[in-house]
Amino acid sequence: MFGGSTDKFDFSDIEGRKKMGRNDEDGGCRMSGASGFLMVLLAIAIAVGVGLIVHFAGNQKELNCNCQCGPAEGVVTMAPEFLTETCKAKAVLGNQELCGLCPERTTTPSQPSMSTTMGMRTASTMPNTTMPPTSSPHPITDTRLPTSVKPLHYELNLRPEMYNNKPETFTFNGTVAIKVECKSSTDNITLHIATQNLTTTPTVEASDNTEVSPVVLYTTRDVTRQFLILTLDKPLVVGNRYVVRLAFEDRLSNTVLLGMYISTYIDEAANVTKYIAATQFAPTYARHTFPCFDEPAFKATFDITLERQPHIISLSNMPLANSITLGDGYVADHFDVSVTMSTYLVAFIFGELDSVKNVTENNVLFGVYTTHKNINQTAFALNLGSRLLDTYEEYFNISFVLPKLDNVGLPDFVFGAMENWGLMTYREMFILNMEGVTTTHGMEFTAEILAHEISHSWFGNLVSPAWWDDVWLNEGFATFLSYLGVDLVVPSWGMMDLVNLYIIQPVMDVDSVESIVPIFREAYTPDQIIGLFDIITYYKGCAVVRMLWFFLGPETFRKGLERYLNEKAYGNGAHDDLWAALQTQAVKDGKDDIDIKSIMDSWILQTNYPVVTVRKVNGGLYLHQSRFLLQSNKNTDFAGFSWTIPFTYTTDEELNFNQSANNVVWMAPNTQVYATDASISKMNGWVIGNIQHYGYYRVNYEQENWNALITQLKTDYTKIHVVNRGTLISDVWALFKAGQADLVTAWDMLTYLQYETEFIPWQYASSELVYPNNMLIRRPAYGNFERFVLSLLEGRSLNVSLNDNRPTQQRSLSKLIFSLSCRYGVPECATRAKQLFNDWKNSGTLIPPDVKESVFCRAIKEGGEEEWNYMYDVYLNGPAVEQAGALGSLGCTSRPWIISRYLDYILDPSKIRKQDSAQAFLSLLRNTNAFYQTFEYILAKWKFIVVNYQLDVIMLNEIVSTAAAGMYTDYDIKKIENWRDEIHPDGAANVGGFDVALNRISVNMEWHDKYYDRVANWLENYVRSEP
Repeated sequence: MFGGSTDKFDFSDIEGRKKMGRNDEDGGCRMSGASGFLMVLLAIAIAVGVGLIVHFAGNQKELNCNCQCGPAEGVVTMAPEFLTETCKAKAVLGNQELCGLCPERTTTPSQPSMSTTMGMRTASTMPNTTMPPTSSPHPITDTRLPTSVKPLHYELNLRPEMYNNKPETFTFNGTVAIKVECKSSTDNITLHIATQNLTTTPTVEASDNTEVSPVVLYTTRDVTRQFLILTLDKPLVVGNRYVVRLAFEDRLSNTVLLGMYISTYIDEAANVTKYIAATQFAPTYARHTFPCFDEPAFKATFDITLERQPHIISLSNMPLANSITLGDGYVADHFDVSVTMSTYLVAFIFGELDSVKNVTENNVLFGVYTTHKNINQTAFALNLGSRLLDTYEEYFNISFVLPKLDNVGLPDFVFGAMENWGLMTYREMFILNMEGVTTTHGMEFTAEILAHEISHSWFGNLVSPAWWDDVWLNEGFATFLSYLGVDLVVPSWGMMDLVNLYIIQPVMDVDSVESIVPIFREAYTPDQIIGLFDIITYYKGCAVVRMLWFFLGPETFRKGLERYLNEKAYGNGAHDDLWAALQTQAVKDGKDDIDIKSIMDSWILQTNYPVVTVRKVNGGLYLHQSRFLLQSNKNTDFAGFSWTIPFTYTTDEELNFNQSANNVVWMAPNTQVYATDASISKMNGWVIGNIQHYGYYRVNYEQENWNALITQLKTDYTKIHVVNRGTLISDVWALFKAGQADLVTAWDMLTYLQYETEFIPWQYASSELVYPNNMLIRRPAYGNFERFVLSLLEGRSLNVSLNDNRPTQQRSLSKLIFSLSCRYGVPECATRAKQLFNDWKNSGTLIPPDVKESVFCRAIKEGGEEEWNYMYDVYLNGPAVEQAGALGSLGCTSRPWIISRYLDYILDPSKIRKQDSAQAFLSLLRNTNAFYQTFEYILAKWKFIVVNYQLDVIMLNEIVSTAAAGMYTDYDIKKIENWRDEIHPDGAANVGGFDVALNRISVNMEWHDKYYDRVANWLENYVRSEP
């Protein structure tokens, strides 16, 4: 247990130095008893003199002398060990010029935002004095820790003080002993630290008793790089091991949900507020809780002890080894030593939590923890999660290496979930499932998020990225593996079809502008690193992995992953390491004509993606690739972008939609390809490319082929695979927006939907309709647009049932049709929604879960304060699985004064959870009636949102890009530019969403200039032609 420092400023007895591995016979200071007595008297005199000086100078706790020595400007105070060995000699000689002891040089470069502390303390705490950080004249890139020492093992002891019901006063304290090995000669040890105060002077002990332990001369805090630099009195010996000991304390955040923080919930039975201390260390926040080597490549083992009061529990990565009651009534929980892992995977939780557990087929204890009121909603997560763990062990042919896997739902959690090894954490609502309440998509999402985190146990945990620029190896692979894993466990859901809809289509829309970033990109600072966790990393990463899975073949892909994981187990990898392992496996499987690195580098190192233009001739196809962009200009580079493309196709004669790697036609960069096929006729039939959209590219055709495909859809759409029916809609609409396909073709493609009975094509169409909806909603043509959509919905049943046992995609289709019907004004839908809401509100009659969100939104839109307040209470106090739907519906209101009140609620964490604030803003920005009021509010509060409320850059990007989605004027561009240049705070994290927004507005402007009149004419002609 750490109970504060008891060190005093004294000249320690010489015998005590032997405990540090020192031997007087080897030299040093020796004296007689009489001399020692005189030295003690002299020390007392000096201490009294110094005490008087300090008292009259301002009663400081540290002896300060502004000699500005060492590696940085700042306040310097002497270290006790340094004084013991050197300063006392100067004192005996009457020399009190202590600043003369400052070292003349150091190997650490000077930085303006550093402070130096030499640790002489006259009290039990040692606050670290830090100079105010100054702006660097250039972007900082040298943020990596030195590799001169390597961490091997941590002994971490931590105690939160969180029991007085005043979360703003909660703190934590702890100690850490880090065993390190010297890899190259150095006279300093550099590790990470954030805002913690060091409460004792750091020490470094040699593990080899024959070596005299080095003395920490002084510590330097580089605030900009979050470095703690321990400067030593001599170099470390290469190959030797040392133990770095530090004690620290800090406040527990109840506002920023990173590092170790406080999550709050109401215990309704006791009517009291309760608190959970939880951690979120990825990617760079372990340093915010304990000093450490906080980079993914610095892996080590962890021996963790957590001290708590008896009425709560603590959890960590490993199983509990033993618990000891301490003298002050606290309980010290000591956990088994962990496997070798990165600091970002360390986790611990303190709180009152209930659990359900079972044992998997492979004898892993699988647990789910939540707050007490929600534990009865965890059976789905427990059962499916256990099966997923077994499935991944079988798929990778590598056992889950820990004896237990806990999955903890937290009321407050900044991300969706986190893969901490053995202690995975989730936003609580995401792992709950309540029969009659949870939607079909909610069930799919819970399964996908469980699978995503569990798959990280191999991709991310067992093998971690060498640096964050390859974090896509974690997230892109986990996203793909999550859909694959759920498909293996519940094949009837069709998740390998749905991945196109939920993952690949959304990212293709984003990845079609010049300002976008590639998958693999550099990142140095914590802000830049967190910016890597975006849709490109997750979704495009997934898309190119799925393409790789297809053209290698599922079994070669699986065995290649197994090879890679075994080669790099408990270590780190980069994408080239993965390519090499997959290449070895491909050659072994007889696929030595594939150059995996060349192929995949063309997809991860470049932005955007290609469009393949298909031209039919008698006896074959001409295939040409080009960079696809929604908008370009005379300066746009097209020639410099080219990919190695695995192209697939089928024809109306062949109808082969179940293809494999053997069917691939490879398109090399910068070449036109001719594919010989005697069955193809220029004048007859049709061809369709990119079968089941396995490739990350779009396909364009000659007009005759487009017309033939539309005719096929209208006469017998079942001849074309359901995924390709959806991607035909997606491709032609993207090409239309980019000016590469005819407007009439795009709109004609949608008319077949009046016959379509499958969810995937309808959802693709619904997604495409969002754009013209945004472009037209404030223009006269919108009325005919509504009539067009209503004609597609005509005759669709709005009957929904509480216990719907149909296949999941049929249930999802019913949900979508109900939503579109309410959105576009089908009278029956409005009546049905009102009835369902009132029956639920007044008598508790359950609403069929798949239409609940539409019912909520319609009730709020047409209702007033009573309905809004009721839904707000559901958000605060209703079942966790309903809270997300309730939150989304609050933004549907059309009452300006309610909108105004809601906006103030969003920035009050006591009313809207901070983790939900971005979604609350987004729901209002997507509401036409609330948009301008919300936009002006965000501009007025932007500095507060960024600086004080500290929404992370991912949320800020989404707010900015969503705000610009429907903008299309020069005035709008000026508003966004002013937002970026004048309103966004200086020195704040760069928000890339501004550039995306400006590019999007330019695309929108071009669309209005080119297409508005033509779209209006097409809609008018269509409406006139309808009976």
